[in-house]
Amino acid sequence: MPLHNDATAPKWDESHPRKLPQYFKELEYLFADCSITDDTQKKEYASQYISYDMAETWLGLPEFGNNIVISNNTLQPYTYQEWKAAVLRLYPGADASACYNLGNLKQLVNQTFNTGLVTLGRFSDYYQDFQCIARWLLTNGKLYHNEECHLFQQGIPTLLWSKIICHLKITLPDHHPEDPYNVDQVFEGAKWVLKGMDTSMTKTSNGTSGTSSSSPIVNAPALLLPMTKWETLELATTTAIVSALEHLEALLTSSNAQP
Repeated sequence: MPLHNDATAPKWDESHPRKLPQYFKELEYLFADCSITDDTQKKEYASQYISYDMAETWLGLPEFGNNIVISNNTLQPYTYQEWKAAVLRLYPGADASACYNLGNLKQLVNQTFNTGLVTLGRFSDYYQDFQCIARWLLTNGKLYHNEECHLFQQGIPTLLWSKIICHLKITLPDHHPEDPYNVDQVFEGAKWVLKGMDTSMTKTSNGTSGTSSSSPIVNAPALLLPMTKWETLELATTTAIVSALEHLEALLTSSNAQP
C-alpha cells in the first residue's frame, strides 16, 4: 500500500462528502491489488490517507473494534463493511442512495437565473452541472423528462432565452409547439447565439466562475437598455424569418384542407 504522502495514494477532500464513496472504491481496488483481506488492516489503511483529526473520529467508532455477541457473550470483530457503513453515516451527503434531490436541481436553476449567464463558457458550466444532477434524478425515477426540459429553461435569462427560441424555431421548424425543447437542443441553440463571445471563463477550484471581460447576459430589468444597431437588425431579421415560416405553414395547411 502507498504511503500517506505518495502520489498514488487515494485522496479525499473532506469538504466534499459526496466523493467519500469514490475514496472507498479506490481503496478497495488497492486492497485487491495488494492482497489485503484482513478487515482490521483495511480499517487502518482507510484511516491512513485522511487528516489526523478525521482519522481520530473514524478510529473512535465502535465498529472499529469488537462486537459483543449476546448469545454466548463472546467478542467478534466488526467487519470492514460494517465499519465503512458507520463512517458513511457520519456524512449524510455521502449516501449514494440519496446522491441528489429535486431541491438541488431547483437551487442550481435559481442561482443561475439570478446571477445570469456571462459567456458560452458559463453556459457550458450550467449545462454540465444541470446534466450531472438531472441524469441521476432521471435514472432513479425522481424526475420526468418534460420537467427536466422546463427546469433547464427556467435557469436561462429572459433576453438570452428569447434569442435561443428564435434560433430554434428556424432550425427545428417541425418541432411541435406544445412540446418543450430538450436540454441538448437548447444548449445547441445557446452555442449558436453566444458564438464569438469570450469562452475563457472556467470554474475555479472552489466551484466559482472566473472573471471575464464580456458583459453578462442577465435577466432583463424593468427598463431594458437600448440594443445596438446590429442586435436590432439581427432580432428583426430573425423575427421576420420566423413570421414568414409561420405564414407559409398556414398557407400549406389551408391548401391541404381544401377539397
